[in-house]
Amino acid sequence: MKAVKRMMSRFALGVAMVAMAATALAADDAKKAKLGEPVPTFTLTDSSGQQRSLADYEGRIVVLEWINPECPYVVNCYKTKAMQTAYEKIKAMDKSAVWLAINTTYSTGPSQNEMWIKQFKLDYPILLDTDGTVGKLYDARRTPHMFVIDKKGVLRYHGAIDDNKMGSKSLDKTTNYVVNAVQQVVDGETVAPDYIKPYGCTVKYKR
Repeated sequence: MKAVKRMMSRFALGVAMVAMAATALAADDAKKAKLGEPVPTFTLTDSSGQQRSLADYEGRIVVLEWINPECPYVVNCYKTKAMQTAYEKIKAMDKSAVWLAINTTYSTGPSQNEMWIKQFKLDYPILLDTDGTVGKLYDARRTPHMFVIDKKGVLRYHGAIDDNKMGSKSLDKTTNYVVNAVQQVVDGETVAPDYIKPYGCTVKYKR
């Protein structure tokens, strides 16, 4: 009889632990970025040592770019000026728009990011996320993986930068999904498409 009671007690404990784990996972999932919902805020340090908080850009359109200077897809996006052109077009649409690149590559450091900024003469910062906290919060999977946040802090688009995965198209024949999404946000329209599967290297999370 005692053995049966012990077994029942262990079973009940197991059920309780599973329920607690499920609750914790649900809570974590609720904090993550989701289309059509306000995004979670974060604070990261850029390559110059300055802290950048998403909350500082309240009331402005924000574009997030997951970057890895060692990824050939990212290199191609910059060598063809697909990324820089997108930034320039978005700033022309809305001068207050903000572009933040985030490097979640666990092995990177500020010097690599700073070299990339100087090499391509970028007007936007690269933030360090080497522990992967923000990358996981946004479920960033590829480099590049793009996110468009509207002035109310709502995620309106995420996914590929464009339809030029192989880098074989000229810019004038490439559809840039991020530029299109921002234009629709500026025009007060529904963003469509609001998701395109991102292409590129996998994000190199710390294990």
